[in-house]
Amino acid sequence: MFKQIKSETRGGASRRKRLTEEDLIRGDHIYVRRGGLLYSHHGIYAGEGTVIHFKGEDQKKRDPAVIMTEIENFLNGGKLRRRNYKERLPDFESLRIAREHLSKKGYSLRVNNCEHFATYCATGKKKSKQVRRAAGSIFTITLVATGSFILKAITRKKEG
Repeated sequence: MFKQIKSETRGGASRRKRLTEEDLIRGDHIYVRRGGLLYSHHGIYAGEGTVIHFKGEDQKKRDPAVIMTEIENFLNGGKLRRRNYKERLPDFESLRIAREHLSKKGYSLRVNNCEHFATYCATGKKKSKQVRRAAGSIFTITLVATGSFILKAITRKKEG
């Protein structure tokens, strides 16, 4: 396995300048926000206008597999974004891993989604910030609901 490398600023695109395909390097972890700000779709830039990512059948989102598509289809009218890492695998290694996974299935929203895939290709570790955020939100809601239930029960006991 390759050693992780310190990642320098990529392609010269600042946060103020809109990121374009010309700013990308093969092996970059890219993403696009979907559903407003509800979620993001992630993939690995493969060069020559293509992206490797999880995708289900058109309009059905069934049985997703890792595929290569045109960047325009991946973006679907959204704004191109790149995930930068403090440490990551070399770009060529990220692209090799992504290509190795072409046609593979096994999508799981919780443990193997498009963000897990792209993060794994870039770093060698499967992680999803979206899943961690959602899990944290569910925990907070559960905690508040449980506390509210307990508080109501104590209040009823004192009144009765």
